[in-house]
Amino acid sequence: MNGRVVLMAGGWLLAAAVTAGAGTVALDVVGAGILGPQSRPLSAGDVARALETLPASTPAPTSPTTSSASAPAPRGLTVPGGSLVAKCTGDRVELVSWSPDPGFRTDDVDRGPATSASVKFKNDGTENVSVVTCRDGEPHAETVADEGHHGRG
Repeated sequence: MNGRVVLMAGGWLLAAAVTAGAGTVALDVVGAGILGPQSRPLSAGDVARALETLPASTPAPTSPTTSSASAPAPRGLTVPGGSLVAKCTGDRVELVSWSPDPGFRTDDVDRGPATSASVKFKNDGTENVSVVTCRDGEPHAETVADEGHHGRG
């Protein structure tokens, strides 16, 4: 009787190991990451550093159109409370994207295109309004801390 119990226990352990292995492989295939390299979202600082390494002017991808004008290159800007990407077309600026720093949120976005665009990054104590304009065909941001309007929402 002892041999039968040992054989049953061994069979049960083998079945459990095979099931756990198959489940892990299935989750890895579906979830793409349990056994493989982990991917994590980029922080605003990671994005800003990556954008700073880009050349000031990158060529626009070739397109089947016959236009010889190239699209303006977006530029990443780090501002108090977050980061943003903007591009200039002539004297008109457009916010392409923006990302608040941890603890901040965005409010009152005016993305353009216009002679100026703005975004407000705010947390519980500070409101930073970043106004972006074009100078020499490049986006430039000026930020004003707006600490006198805590009650507005």
